[in-house]
Amino acid sequence: MSDVLMKIADAIYDGDEPRTLELVDEAVAEGIGPEEIINQGGVVGLERLGEAFDELEVFLTELMMGGEAMKAMIEKLVPLMEQGGQKGFKGNVLIGCAKGDLHDIGLNLVATQLSINGFRVTNLGTDVSVNKYLDKAVETEADIIAVSSLLTTSAYYQEELIQRLEVEGLRDKYKVIVGGGPITPDWTRKIGADGYSRTANLAVQLCKELMTTDKDTASEPLIYE
Repeated sequence: MSDVLMKIADAIYDGDEPRTLELVDEAVAEGIGPEEIINQGGVVGLERLGEAFDELEVFLTELMMGGEAMKAMIEKLVPLMEQGGQKGFKGNVLIGCAKGDLHDIGLNLVATQLSINGFRVTNLGTDVSVNKYLDKAVETEADIIAVSSLLTTSAYYQEELIQRLEVEGLRDKYKVIVGGGPITPDWTRKIGADGYSRTANLAVQLCKELMTTDKDTASEPLIYE
């Protein structure tokens, strides 16, 4: 790994957004592509931060700062990815953590992987209400709504979102996918979601498959474990 990519990983780990963006400029000047900057710099730093949080070496504040630095980096690099031929997006994904959930490392990894694989991603961040999902889905013309939950108490809002879509006659308009630590294939089937993935990489495969699936004929959710 190049020196600048290692520094980007460190800046993400430290939650230092200004330093991250400064280093991104350095990496671009060196001729490093946006996908490599994200995967070999940002993702590496986020994964280290997630592991440190699991080991109680950092706290929620540091976790959230790292996530914000990653989001800022993605926003800066999206125009470069579009210039590189990703103007024809594979689909629009609206993603966020369910209401009451503040854990966004996994969320940001999924959003990142979707972005670099050609999806237009709107990341709502943490603690997202059902009303906000519905409003933003219309505003962004979303194809897929992705709801992450790492708390069993917040998983309820995944079900509520689907119920609201059904009540308001919008269920057929959006494909809803779920994920997170306590989320299981059985829960996915129970609430009537369209898909589940266990990891960020699998989420990309799931979204690609959903974009080619006729929602009206899909009787079972797509499960990627």
